[in-house]
Amino acid sequence: MKGLEYVLREMTADEVKKTQLEILGVVMDFCAENGINCWLNAGTLLGAVRHKGYIPWDDDIDLGMLRPDYDKFMAVFNGYNTRYEFRCYENDPESFEWFGKVFDTSTVLYEPDEKGEKLSVYVDIFVMDNAPEDKAEQNRMFRRREILRVCNLGRKLPVFLRPTRGGFMRWLAVYAFRAVLRVFPRHYFVRKLVENTKLYSRQDTGLAGDFTGVRSAVIRRELLENMTQLEFEGKMYNVPAGYKEWLTALYGDYMQLPPAEERVSTHFYKAYCKD
Repeated sequence: MKGLEYVLREMTADEVKKTQLEILGVVMDFCAENGINCWLNAGTLLGAVRHKGYIPWDDDIDLGMLRPDYDKFMAVFNGYNTRYEFRCYENDPESFEWFGKVFDTSTVLYEPDEKGEKLSVYVDIFVMDNAPEDKAEQNRMFRRREILRVCNLGRKLPVFLRPTRGGFMRWLAVYAFRAVLRVFPRHYFVRKLVENTKLYSRQDTGLAGDFTGVRSAVIRRELLENMTQLEFEGKMYNVPAGYKEWLTALYGDYMQLPPAEERVSTHFYKAYCKD
């Protein structure tokens, strides 16, 4: 992203997906070479099972790793290929991400537009950490994540960046919320999110939870430790051997399509590449 002095042009949605798939290939090849288990996760895993590719109204790629694999990946990936860079709060204190992103640094991406955060086209890597056996404690961790996630988003966005939805009263409430959050240190909430995710990382509970995504899912860790493969956009990629149980934990009846009005993208961005 730094030092781009050539002319950039806006990328089409298909070009963004092509770049995401290139990043996916690089990450999966690297993990195979280095003994790191990495799998298609969340909506990408659901897309592989239900559509053999992207969910038709989706436009991103999600990957998953257990904590030991995630930590190893974080330690060794950067420098493997100078075009691609892995960043999260744990290796970049200026990041607002409590999970990982692998960026194609030859591109520029703004979320939600040029007035927002400047990044590059990326794929997300979510880490599954040990989960407590107590259901009430699991729920407390998920509730903390949701509160901290909303606060972190409000803290990182410019106060007067217009919300993508809603009328005047919603805009006013969002502006006021972001202004109040400015009393906290810049990366306070992302640090708390990481701490919440790792609460049980040193305890062998036999369970793994998705404390970095937006779903509240816990599963026996053994179901995520062994890999099989499924097709995604014409190629075969690793998925957990227990992918059916994992999708059920994430989505319930995952083969049931959502109502028509919910089949829309929830991501807003402008992406650019070298002309």
